[in-house]
Amino acid sequence: MEYPVATAITFFALGVNFLGGVVLFLLNPQSRSVRWFMPFLLTILLWLFGQGWALLTGTLGPIADVFIVGIHLMPGFFLMFALADGYNWGFPKILAPLAIGSLLLPRVYGVELDQFSDPVQLAWQVGGWGLGSVVMARCGLRHRLTAGTGSLYQRLVSLILLLIAPLVVVGGVVVGAEFFLYTMPLLTVMLHVLLFVGVVFWRFYDIEVRAARSGEIATQAAELERMAVVGELTASFAHEVRNPLTGVRSLAQRLAEEDIADDSRRRYAGVIVREVERVEQIVAQLLGVARRRKTRSESGAVTQLEPLFEDLRLLLGSRASKSGVSLNVDPAGLAVRAAREHVAQALLNLLLNAIDHSPPQGRVELAAEQVNGADTITIYVRDEGPGIPQADRKRIFEPLYSSAEGTGLGLSVVRRLAVDLGWEVEIGEATGGGAEFRLLIPSPAKPIAAVDPQPTS
Repeated sequence: MEYPVATAITFFALGVNFLGGVVLFLLNPQSRSVRWFMPFLLTILLWLFGQGWALLTGTLGPIADVFIVGIHLMPGFFLMFALADGYNWGFPKILAPLAIGSLLLPRVYGVELDQFSDPVQLAWQVGGWGLGSVVMARCGLRHRLTAGTGSLYQRLVSLILLLIAPLVVVGGVVVGAEFFLYTMPLLTVMLHVLLFVGVVFWRFYDIEVRAARSGEIATQAAELERMAVVGELTASFAHEVRNPLTGVRSLAQRLAEEDIADDSRRRYAGVIVREVERVEQIVAQLLGVARRRKTRSESGAVTQLEPLFEDLRLLLGSRASKSGVSLNVDPAGLAVRAAREHVAQALLNLLLNAIDHSPPQGRVELAAEQVNGADTITIYVRDEGPGIPQADRKRIFEPLYSSAEGTGLGLSVVRRLAVDLGWEVEIGEATGGGAEFRLLIPSPAKPIAAVDPQPTS
């Protein structure tokens, strides 16, 4: 063996190029750049295998013609790869270098390893490698070098990648055949190292592009979620503020238009003041939802149901009368361990839902009950409407979902309050038909569990 060192280097480079190409393709099977890099890599493998064979046996033998053609077309495949990586061109334009190289094939037979001795071949080699370097410089690497992106090490690697092709031309002209025996195989090894550096650091190929796109998709999903929260918040705000304001307007109209006794006038005024205060509480709660905070329970707060039920009857009396619905309340002298505004907000939504779904001459009932020994108070809201089909009961509490006309927000507010405050809300069928909502709230006698006073995000 005349060149043992060159032989070892050649077969080492052959193994690295083959393994690197397989791994690169497996990591990036959908990458356009990687697919166009594969033909260029095949010419490199063909050249390394032919050179190694010749160094071992002393002759190219039956692969001589294929080897020479591969060496000749290598700069064309390099230029094709650079064009595919840099421009979104179609096949005809990208295949142009291969067509030009094919037209020059008659001049390569008999030249053997020294293709730089022919001026046409020299022009082809210089033009292919040089133009490929220019394209790579114009389409991304130059930006990394001039814009100062990345670390100094990364920019240095970019510079080396740009210099590989010019080194092929200069080395072939100045050094001659020994350049291709010793230096060029090692340059191909370095080329694969640089390609993987590019994958890791600069998103050259599909594996990093996919990661980047995943990040973009996640960002877009977060933005859509934020917009959905804003939309739901806006709709909830309008819905929840409108409910008490409707009752306040009704009471205010009665105060302005009717001759009302002083006791009733004071009672109406008191209800109006409390409902305005509750509107302020709703605004604060909905702002808490915008900040992803739970509704906080007021430890130790107790609400007597009788005055609350009576206030709700006054607030909704006009609304029920216009719909031809009677509203009956029965607090049973009970109280619950919860803040008044929270109970009022939940019951107001349940009552409005019941009135909207009740037929003319129907009846809506608001009642409370405590089973013997139970540590919860069950508040019932019953109507004589069509009821809630089983298929809808799983979704009835979803925001903006409604099986009839309406916003579909009221019941979602009830569920949010129940979840945040540790209540339970159930759906059933009222006696004689219609829907029955049951709100289970702790009684004042139930021991108070330790609660984290800090809001959760």
